[in-house]
Amino acid sequence: MEHIIEELITIISSEIDAFNDLLKTLHEKQRAIVEGEISRLDKHVQNETRLANTTRSLEAERIERSKELAEELQIDSLNPKLSEIIEKVEEKYAQRLSEQRELLRSLVLKVRNLNQSNQFLLNYSLKFIEKNMEMLFGDTNAPNIYKKDGKLHKDAAKSKIFDHSV
Repeated sequence: MEHIIEELITIISSEIDAFNDLLKTLHEKQRAIVEGEISRLDKHVQNETRLANTTRSLEAERIERSKELAEELQIDSLNPKLSEIIEKVEEKYAQRLSEQRELLRSLVLKVRNLNQSNQFLLNYSLKFIEKNMEMLFGDTNAPNIYKKDGKLHKDAAKSKIFDHSV
C-alpha cells in the first residue's frame, strides 16, 4: 500500500508542476494578446494545448491510483476523493497529500481565472476589430443605396471611410 501512496504523491507532484507550467504559459499568452503578437500567441496556444493534454493524462493516472488505494483502504466508492483517502492513510502521508491537494486546487483555480481573463481579452479584441472594420468599410451587411441617376446616396457614402464598391 505504501508503494501506491508514494506513486500517488509522485503523480500529484507532476500534476502540480504541469499546472505551474500551464500558468506560466497562460501569462505569456496574455502578454501576447495584449501586445497583439500573433506568432507568439500561436506558439503559446500550442504549448497550452500540449500542457492541457499532459494534465489530463496525469489526472487520469491520479484517479487510477486513487481507486487502487481506496480499494486497499476499503473505501466504498467508485470514484474516491482525495479527502477520503487522506482521512484513512497514516499521518506522515496525510499531511503531504493534504498540502498537495490544496496546492493543486489553488493552481486549478488560478488557471481557470486566467483562462477567463484571456477569453475576455480575446473577445474584446475581436469586438474592437469589428468596430474598426465597420468604421472603415461601413456596415458590410447594409445594402448600398443609389439615387435615380445611379450615384451612391450621400448618407450611405458618409457611413464609410473607404468605399470599396466597384
